Amino acid sequence: MSNSKQIINFKGLYGDNHYPLLPDFIHHESLEVRSKMYDWEINEHLHTDLCQIFMIESGSGVLISEQNEVAIEGPCLILIPTNTLHGFAFEPSIVGEVLTFSENFLETLFKNSPKILLEFNHLKYLQFDNDPSIFEQIKNSKSLILKELYEENLEKQTVVQSLFQLFFISIYRFSFSLKNTISASDNRTLMYFQAFQKHIKRTIQETKPISEYAKELNITTVHLNRICNTLVQKSALQIVQDYLIAEAKKYLLNTNYSISEVSYLLNFKDPAYFTRLFKKQTGVSPSEFKKI
Repeated sequence: MSNSKQIINFKGLYGDNHYPLLPDFIHHESLEVRSKMYDWEINEHLHTDLCQIFMIESGSGVLISEQNEVAIEGPCLILIPTNTLHGFAFEPSIVGEVLTFSENFLETLFKNSPKILLEFNHLKYLQFDNDPSIFEQIKNSKSLILKELYEENLEKQTVVQSLFQLFFISIYRFSFSLKNTISASDNRTLMYFQAFQKHIKRTIQETKPISEYAKELNITTVHLNRICNTLVQKSALQIVQDYLIAEAKKYLLNTNYSISEVSYLLNFKDPAYFTRLFKKQTGVSPSEFKKI
C-alpha cells in the first residue's frame, strides 16, 4: 500500500509520541503553551488513548474535524474523545486551557455511571454565552483540581478523583440540558451499549457477525438490537457500519490509500459493496468524498 500520507496519531500530547505510562494520566496546560509553538495552527490528528477538554474563556477560532469546520467562541468547552480526528486554527488572542486525561481514568471514575461515559463518547462543542455562571462554576471546579494536583496533601488521589467527578458531572448536566435525551434506560442497558462500542473499536478491522458481538456480551442478538434501538434508534449492524464508515473517512481524507485499499483494510471483501455502503451512509461515493 502506498502510504506517503498518514493519519497523524499521537499516543501522547500533540507533537509528542511518548506514551503516558500511567493509567490515570492527567495533564494540564494553557492553550498558549502548545498552540503558539505551532503558530496557532494545530493539524488534524487523533489520540489513541487520551481524551481532552478545551476550556476557552475568551477569543475565537475554528475547530476542524474530518474537514468539517466549526467556528468556536469563548466561553465554551470542546470535548474530544479518544480516536477522534480534530484540529484547530486559533486566533492569537484566544485565552484558554487544555485538560488531557487517559480514557482509562474516565472509565474508572464512572464505571457505575455509563450514562456519563456515553455522553463523553462524542465530540462536543458546548457554548456558554447564555449561561456564563455555569461556565464559571466549571472553571472553579477545574481550579480546585489543579490546586490539588500541584500540592502534596493527604489522600491526594481520592480528592482528585472526587473533584474530577464533580467537574465531569457539571459538564454532563449542562450538555444533557441542551438536548432531549432518552431517559427511560437503566444502567445495565447503557453498560451493554458501552461494552458493545468498545468491542467494535477494538476489532474495527475484523469482520464479525452481530451474533458474535452479542455472544461476547452474554446476551442474545435480539437483546443487543433492542438496546441499540432504545438508545440511538439504530440496529446493532447500523452502529457497526457507522464505525466502519467513520474509520473509512479517516483513511480517505488523510492517507493516499486507494478506495480498494481502504476497503480491504477494513476487511470488506468486495470493494463494490464498500462503495455502495459508503454512498448509502454519506450520500456520496468514496471517490467523490476523497475530492471534497
